[in-house]
Amino acid sequence: MTNKERVLKTLHFEKTDRAPFAVLNGQMWIAARHGLTMASMLDLPDAGAQLLVDAYREIGTEIMTSGCAAAWPMMAVMGGKIEMDALAAEIITHQLTSLEDVEKYDVKCVIADMRADFWYQRTLVQMREMRRLVGDETMIGGGFFGPFTMAAQMLGVEDFMVELLTGEEEDVEKVVDFAAEIVIAYLEDLVDCGLDLITVPEPAASGDLIRPADFEKFVLPADIKVKERLAAKCPNYLIHICGKTDKLVPIIAETGMSVFSVDSINMVRAQQDSAGRCALFGNLSPAHILASKTADEVYAISKSLCESMKPYGGFILAPGCDLAPNIPLENLQAMARAAREA
Repeated sequence: MTNKERVLKTLHFEKTDRAPFAVLNGQMWIAARHGLTMASMLDLPDAGAQLLVDAYREIGTEIMTSGCAAAWPMMAVMGGKIEMDALAAEIITHQLTSLEDVEKYDVKCVIADMRADFWYQRTLVQMREMRRLVGDETMIGGGFFGPFTMAAQMLGVEDFMVELLTGEEEDVEKVVDFAAEIVIAYLEDLVDCGLDLITVPEPAASGDLIRPADFEKFVLPADIKVKERLAAKCPNYLIHICGKTDKLVPIIAETGMSVFSVDSINMVRAQQDSAGRCALFGNLSPAHILASKTADEVYAISKSLCESMKPYGGFILAPGCDLAPNIPLENLQAMARAAREA
């Protein structure tokens, strides 16, 4: 059974030899290990494709990731600025100073300018080259922020949260819908270059930041729109939300999402709540487990989680979020070994 076959069967709750192991992203972690930024990695002749494939194989992940740098061109063409170093990307200037500013932009023009950007084109080169290197043996996931988080980044997360509480609902919905069109365009391009697992992180939709009612009103409709617009080309859709998301599991499962990447929740209870409608992906803490415990401890925790999820199926062992820069390679390899041996 290939990595891809194992993952696809898991997404459909079909019988497999074991649970797959994957990481949510890891591109910045990989770049930092080689003394690169995401930009300098994209500037390599193959846009970093071989480096990424080799690193994912060394980790043992059964899903690789590509194309996670393309938020920069969208920000740049709208007047935003990002400062990169080896470990992080910091937004220095946001595109919008108010929600009403979105009226200044034609989304079709923004998408056209984004597609013409050098760095955007390099992300597509990376996807094509990674697909060529791995063939059909391994799934390649990719994407950048979901519509709600992208909208929050345009204004600034803190200011966006204030608008969510005190602003006009129509203005919030307008910016989120604007962002959704950009997300859809980018994901379409990635799918055309070889993407076969849409990966959409929505960190701004964390239960630690917004109310469940706001999730259902502003976040979910936009993500469903993205999913439905792309379903014919790529039916495999992963959504990631940080923090405590217990109450969101049955809601996400009802939408027909393929897999829900989760953080701080009880996995067995979550899989019971999902009732076979949505696979789960997670949920070892990058900070509290992967960066702070030994490889033997990580192995034991991972194996125990795999064993507890066996009766339910639809489970991919993974970190609960993206990889922190101080996570040892040995701890990720311990997770991969636990998945193989559980």
